[in-house]
Amino acid sequence: MANPTEISDRFTLLLGLSLGFALRRHRGRLMAAESCTGGLVSHWVTAIGGSSHWFDGAVVSYANAAKEGLLGVSGHALEEYGAVSEPIARQMADGIRQRHTELPLGHRGPHYSLSVTGIAGPQGGRPDKPVGLVWFGWSGPAGTDTQVQQFRGDRAQIQRQAAAWAMAGMFARACRR
Repeated sequence: MANPTEISDRFTLLLGLSLGFALRRHRGRLMAAESCTGGLVSHWVTAIGGSSHWFDGAVVSYANAAKEGLLGVSGHALEEYGAVSEPIARQMADGIRQRHTELPLGHRGPHYSLSVTGIAGPQGGRPDKPVGLVWFGWSGPAGTDTQVQQFRGDRAQIQRQAAAWAMAGMFARACRR
């Protein structure tokens, strides 16, 4: 049996194609706000030929100042809850979606966004927020959902699991429309 922390390139390709199909079916467009994944979602999406028909871009907001300045995340919320929290995942998803709708892209269909914020390790964990803890946000016409997951493995494995989870969650929400 394969190690559950390993995410294959074939799996990420199928996940990206499925997400793209769901978004194209609804004439939707996607933007991402990534932190602990460092742009991995965007990398996997843009590895798919034709993804420009449904993916507009991403912000990798690793530093809190970038989350505030680029995504509109509240500095007060960052201080109160920390970057790895439900309120921040929600604000990241809502912030990138809001900025997406303001871009002069000429797109009239639904706008979707996803966010990822977590602790990929190996440092940075603590008892209440261990390494592998990742919060997700997904925003679309039906509202914003958040979810937390605890992944295991080394830094690269946690990043790959988080990126795959973010894409799978977006696929599920894009299919609901």
